[in-house]
Amino acid sequence: MENLGFLAIPILLAWLVEALLEYVLGIWWAPLSDAVRPKVIMAAGLLVGVVLCICFEVDLLTQFGLPASIIGQILTGALVGRGAEYLHQFVNRLTPK
Repeated sequence: MENLGFLAIPILLAWLVEALLEYVLGIWWAPLSDAVRPKVIMAAGLLVGVVLCICFEVDLLTQFGLPASIIGQILTGALVGRGAEYLHQFVNRLTPK
């Protein structure tokens, strides 16, 4: 995995999801209790990430030799939905040091 250019779109989408959540939830942030807030963020991130990856047909599993599928798009969406920092840490685990 010398060329990690295939991660550009998932990272861009992860950044977009993170920015959208901060913007949208910033509007409704005050009414959310401390117990509910993390669950709302995780659920919204998952939903937005999966929808974006399905719409744009982004599937990281194809880079590992697996055929393109809706399952790969959903799993990629789950990674994207976690946000840019999580995806960055995931990439760092994949790259040799």
